[in-house]
This record gives sequence, structure tokens and C-alpha cells, in this order.
Amino acid sequence: METITLSVVIGEDRRLVIDLPKDTPTGPVELVIRPTTSNATREAARAKLLAAGALVTDLGLPDNLELVSNEELRRLGTMSPGARPSEELIAEDRGTY
Repeated sequence: METITLSVVIGEDRRLVIDLPKDTPTGPVELVIRPTTSNATREAARAKLLAAGALVTDLGLPDNLELVSNEELRRLGTMSPGARPSEELIAEDRGTY
């Protein structure tokens, strides 16, 4: 069987629907997704940004950084009982505009 090459665009929903030619044989196939932007293109862009001094290479993160657990993130993101609603706090910070 000959290779069939189709140009498609993957949308924000990450779904892909393909209509194959009528003469496509049925049965098992191998599907390969290969982005048209190659690593070479990405690396060329990185090199240009680096040369221009516009590529961030040091985020300033400490070496002993410890990740926060999902449970701790949930606890930190939960308002305490009796707290003012977040909408009210945001409106207070923004003021009249």
C-alpha cells in the first residue's frame, strides 16, 4: 500500500477527524502525527533569541526548591470559613473604574 499524506490542522479541542480517499484499503494502519514545525526551527529561534539577549535561561529558582503537594495547594487556595467572598475582595482591590 502506498503512503497517504494529508495536510490537517489540529484545533484547540485536540480532535482530529480525517476523511480518507475512497480507494483507501481497510484494515490495520499506523498513524504518525508529526508537527510541521521541526526541532531545527525551534532551535534556530532559540539561537536568535539568545543572541539578542531575549532568551531567559536562568529563572532564578533555588536549587533546594521543594514542590508543594496537591493537598497543600488545595488548602492554600481555599478560603477560610466566614471569609469574605473572593469576588468582594477583587472588587475592593480594583476599586471604581
